[in-house]
Amino acid sequence: MLPFDAHPVLAEAAEVHRELTRTRRVAHTAGSARQALAADAQRALQARLDALYAEPESREILDRALTERAAMLRAAVQSWQITLAQRGLTDEAASVATDAAHEHRALIQAEELLIGNLRAQAERLGERRTAMLVDRVDTEATRDGLLTALGALRLREARAQLRRGLLLTGQMRGIIAEALPALTRGEPLLLLGETGGAKTALAEYLSRVMLGREPELVSGYGDITSSQLIGSHELRSEQGATVSVFVAGPLLRAMTEGHPVILDEVNAMPAEFLKRLNRILQLRPGDRFAVQENSGIAITIAQGFAILATANEQTPHRYRGIDRMSAELVNRFGANSYRVHYPDAGVSYTDVPRENALLAAASIADDAGSVPLSTDELERVARAAFISQQVFAGSHGEGFNTFVSTEREIDGRPGLEESVLAPRTLVAIVQKVAGSGGQVSLDHALRRFVDGVMHAEDRQVLALILRSQGFLG
Repeated sequence: MLPFDAHPVLAEAAEVHRELTRTRRVAHTAGSARQALAADAQRALQARLDALYAEPESREILDRALTERAAMLRAAVQSWQITLAQRGLTDEAASVATDAAHEHRALIQAEELLIGNLRAQAERLGERRTAMLVDRVDTEATRDGLLTALGALRLREARAQLRRGLLLTGQMRGIIAEALPALTRGEPLLLLGETGGAKTALAEYLSRVMLGREPELVSGYGDITSSQLIGSHELRSEQGATVSVFVAGPLLRAMTEGHPVILDEVNAMPAEFLKRLNRILQLRPGDRFAVQENSGIAITIAQGFAILATANEQTPHRYRGIDRMSAELVNRFGANSYRVHYPDAGVSYTDVPRENALLAAASIADDAGSVPLSTDELERVARAAFISQQVFAGSHGEGFNTFVSTEREIDGRPGLEESVLAPRTLVAIVQKVAGSGGQVSLDHALRRFVDGVMHAEDRQVLALILRSQGFLG
């Protein structure tokens, strides 16, 4: 795709090229009636592009722009390849420690040296990438072009990551790298955080992608019992007789088959079960477990079993049916408790919330990396989501406190009680807009979201946040 430029020839060629790309896609995928329409449009657009190129002066401008863009793309690809190589070295270093943990042993001296060497190589690659970019960037236009090209590569990677279940932000990579050795030893993991922050997605990614095992998923609720999770006897008819058969529940299946089990919203489970869980959290692969529900028959816990628990923050009146976890239960997770923050946590109010923006764009990008919303719309809705997330989480720093009432600030309460433009909500909204075929605007979708908020004061705060970013006008 040609870059935008102040020159009208480049601007026109870029616009025609974009529309031609979209039209070709429709011509190959739409129904027969739409295919004919797209074919006619494709011919007209190609004719416009050919006419531009037929003009000698325009052809010179276009050829020069294409040459410059090719150079920028080569630099961007080279930089991206270095980034991937650097990441590969870092991952290889982490895998050495993970393998040792899996074998229940400490690192030998040779492995420590290998890890140090791999990390040093990764650092040198980073320095090489920086030097290469400094050498290539000689003008502001070149810098902007390189950033755009690198952004497109990162967007395609982010889209692929989302399809695998999780956008790998710096926070997520850090948790995965630190938690994986413990999980391979069968130690339990606790992920804490506010609603919609991808705690469950992270637990599923750790299980499926990093451990390579399909997890048992148990959603917490107040009436769940040990029998439902561990197992119970059922009456069945066999050869004309009624017999009692023990049927294993998801937790026991995970133990015997060597699978992780995800206890989603563990602090919504009843205290009676959590007391039983205290003992189970101390078990590791190879240990014996006496199944009370099956006459005390003992089973050996298979390699691959691990408990991954998620829990919403303990906030009064925010999450229904949530109880404070006992110190006894929390202590069972030891140092394997991680707080999962919303994207862009720690970013200044005035900075671009890049992780929210990348998440929104990647969730609606097509195979070619094209996004149906403008850069301006994506940045504004990402900033609105970011502000709401920080206000909801109680980040009353400079800028954010604009959206917190004086009464709430004095009481130390968050600016939003129950509702937030969480990452998953942001994705749902932009996907609704992108999937509407132009029938639903982003402003309309956001207005619909605010109208559906039950808490009256939250509606006011969310409307204020969205108006600050040019929505709901």
